Amino acid sequence: MTCLSDNFPTYLKVSFFDNVIIHNVKTGLHNQTVVQLTQKAEEGWNKMDAEMLKYGKFFWNQKSDQHKKLDEFRQWVDTEFQKFEIGLYARAARKILDNVKHHIDEKKMHKCTQCGAELPINVYSFMAVNIKCDSCGSVNTYQPDDRIRALDYYVLNHLADEKAMETKLRAKYDKNSQKEYYKIYYGFLIETVPDKKEFYQRQMDERLNNPFFTNF
Repeated sequence: MTCLSDNFPTYLKVSFFDNVIIHNVKTGLHNQTVVQLTQKAEEGWNKMDAEMLKYGKFFWNQKSDQHKKLDEFRQWVDTEFQKFEIGLYARAARKILDNVKHHIDEKKMHKCTQCGAELPINVYSFMAVNIKCDSCGSVNTYQPDDRIRALDYYVLNHLADEKAMETKLRAKYDKNSQKEYYKIYYGFLIETVPDKKEFYQRQMDERLNNPFFTNF
């Protein structure tokens, strides 16, 4: 995992920012680390368990302690890979954001379709907006660049996940942390994309108040 992390910027560039390739690499790495290491640990436990059974209750306490270590190892491997996964996608998100910024002209003039007057447009809008021209009063509809729209899914959600990583890791075992995760995650999105504040607020409220998202 360290090798992939160290060479990730170069890899991401030559893959042309293809998230499918990134996902496939991550899945393969998961199988080679989490799945295989867990299987080896379980195989070792089964062998040791079989030997302990030969001696009945004599090794009962030791057996319980060793199985606890197996559970702790499984949890540790899973948590460490989740940290790696969140960090990996966040790094990919930043590279994609840099790439988009490199190709978007933030100083480009946007003019009224009726009179040609300059319109006050934020190129990093994530939703279509209607803007009234101060000169002639006509209403112009601005459609954001598709690359800007894509940031919502391919960039911002991963950066929000990174922001809330610690609570997300705890959320697998603690309901209060699950709710805190949603607050931090959506709080980041609301602050970063104010023009979608109401949309993200509805999503957050749904998850905080719906038992489906908080009961486990």
